[in-house]
Amino acid sequence: MTVQVLYIGGTTNNSKNKVNALGKETRQQLWNALQEALLDASITSLVVTGRPPFFSAGADISEFLVDHHDSNEEDASKNEVSLVQLCDALEASPKPVVAAINGMALGGGCELALACHYRIILNSTKSNANHTSKIQMGLPETQIGLIPGAGGTQRLPRLVGMEQALQMIVTGQSVGPQQALHMGLVDAIVNTNNMEDVQRWAEWAELFLPRTRQTCLQSPPKTHHGRKTETELEVLEAAVQTMSMSMSMKLPTAAWGGDAVQAAIQALKAAATMDFDEGMVEEGRLFTHLLAHSAQGRARRHVFFAERAVHKTRRGTNTNHMHTNTNNKKKDSDARLLAPKQEMVVGVVGAGTMGSGIAVSFLRAGYGTVRLYDSNPDGLKRGVSLISNILNGDVKKGRQTAIRAKHMLDHVLQPSSSLTCMKDCHVVVEAAFESMPVKQAIFQQLDQIVTSPHALLLSNTSTLSVDEIASVVSPQRRSQVAGMHFFSPAHLMKLVEIVVGFNSTSPHTALQVSHLTKSLSKVGVTVGNCEGFVGNRMLFPYTAEMCHILTDTTGTTISDVDSAILQLGVALGPFMMSDLAGNDIGYMIRTEKGLVRDKTGQAGPHRTPGMRYTELADDMVVQLGRVGQKGLKGWYDYDPAVGKGRKPIPSKEMTQFIAKYRLETASPHKLSSQEIVERILFPLVNEGFKILEEGIADKPSDIDIIYIYGYGWPAWQGT
Repeated sequence: MTVQVLYIGGTTNNSKNKVNALGKETRQQLWNALQEALLDASITSLVVTGRPPFFSAGADISEFLVDHHDSNEEDASKNEVSLVQLCDALEASPKPVVAAINGMALGGGCELALACHYRIILNSTKSNANHTSKIQMGLPETQIGLIPGAGGTQRLPRLVGMEQALQMIVTGQSVGPQQALHMGLVDAIVNTNNMEDVQRWAEWAELFLPRTRQTCLQSPPKTHHGRKTETELEVLEAAVQTMSMSMSMKLPTAAWGGDAVQAAIQALKAAATMDFDEGMVEEGRLFTHLLAHSAQGRARRHVFFAERAVHKTRRGTNTNHMHTNTNNKKKDSDARLLAPKQEMVVGVVGAGTMGSGIAVSFLRAGYGTVRLYDSNPDGLKRGVSLISNILNGDVKKGRQTAIRAKHMLDHVLQPSSSLTCMKDCHVVVEAAFESMPVKQAIFQQLDQIVTSPHALLLSNTSTLSVDEIASVVSPQRRSQVAGMHFFSPAHLMKLVEIVVGFNSTSPHTALQVSHLTKSLSKVGVTVGNCEGFVGNRMLFPYTAEMCHILTDTTGTTISDVDSAILQLGVALGPFMMSDLAGNDIGYMIRTEKGLVRDKTGQAGPHRTPGMRYTELADDMVVQLGRVGQKGLKGWYDYDPAVGKGRKPIPSKEMTQFIAKYRLETASPHKLSSQEIVERILFPLVNEGFKILEEGIADKPSDIDIIYIYGYGWPAWQGT
């Protein structure tokens, strides 16, 4: 008996295919190896595996970018081995095929495993343990606007049932080893990474006929929540109804970003009502239609590539906004010279909502010591309490164990009301009040306190000049100063703007902050230094225009404006967003910009004659104290008994207050939703073009990522 091992992507490391993607070359290589093995009478069974940490990450998504109306491309693809053909050949093999899953098996990689007769997860306890802890299996195609196209919608429900297949496919969520075993997705978890042990599994499989293990010959189980039903379709319909009731936002309509989700449900219906071959035809039809015709899908795939392109920045090049210090030029790999996370000491200055959220991000990421400073002992206590509530909430949601949360709170987190606690920090993130004098005073002190000359001194400023902040530290340390702008709430939002000073931040520091951001499982976009950087700079004209709409017209309300923007699929309307962020924050920013009247009534020094400006947003904060949700009144009213104090309620007080600021030339015309969208978004888009022209952002896709992950722009709408 001879067991043949087929390696996805080959046996040697391939820098061009680190994730064992199933591109055309890899598919052809696997196909050739399979055919040779089937023709060799001495080979009695097969094992399919990959190079860790990936079994296979799935299809080569770049192949989906070709013009599907191009006849030349179509002719070329006919001569290639498709993933469908490869999966069918594996399943039809007269020799047993075992998938030895030793890394991530996602998308097409998961479909390849589904086509094998047996699936085992290699749970090594030796050198590869760090990889196996990250093993996941899933079909995330809906996240890029597609459905599984190589049998995933037909084989998965036959293995695990309609209910669990629906959950995995429409949400794109993956499952870990234990869950995969429990649901029947894999046959065993084997405590080894030794291929000889795996081959013994294949030898055991030779005792059984492969035909009895072909998923295509099975029918989906007829149970829903353990209750038997008459048909598979009944199971699916019950599962869809259950999911729609509990997770309505995850089952959107086709018009509301749900093209792929609804197509996935149709494909699963085919699995419930058709035989396997007919179901495969329907899956192929739906997949091809989405690939060729879905604008939502094209938008989602644009975001997929844009997110990966944010790391391809100007790094060490000399541009208008990326300072190059020849004394600090280092190889890209040197950016990883930050100590291992477990050995690092991270400091956070400021225990407010933002600082506490930043501290949570470092705690969750596994950093060894996290120091939290606040000069106000009461503020420090509130910050520690907030962190405790967040981590205990993680425990209740099953995201981490109670033991780990307690360890983080008792041993990793070190609160202090003395700034000298930052002395031995490798990284310090300042998250204090958004005021230049305040931030400069802190950085002056940190320059004297922090002992390591290589420590990163980072500011969470959302608008202020990084160069101006860096100017107060010693010249030899300025290259280690950068902006690390987290978005609120910092422990939830994925986006971080990495702000590179023109006269300060070195390319090496920018790289280090990029890797630091990635270690927090966040998306870091490197931007240049200017007022507001990219996100908030574009937001200034956006939020200004929302106020002008109220004063320019008599018939358009706060709710009208928010409703028009919400219809685009944006998470929050502009007034809702302002209330959530805090209207006092916007007021402070405008004050810092020199636009707000002083106590004597004198207009700010930067409010130029003829400048289009309304004091509505300023006065609602100063005169009415309407700071937003946290004060239960802002543009809207809020009631703790209604929606936990987060549901906006139209305010009579604001309606009367707005009338005082309405221009004499205000139009009685009530703006349509389209007019509101254009007035709100066009200034934002125009500012984006200016940002690109000035080189503040590297490329348009960087701005797209900032607005998707920082401001809730729906990925499916396009950018």
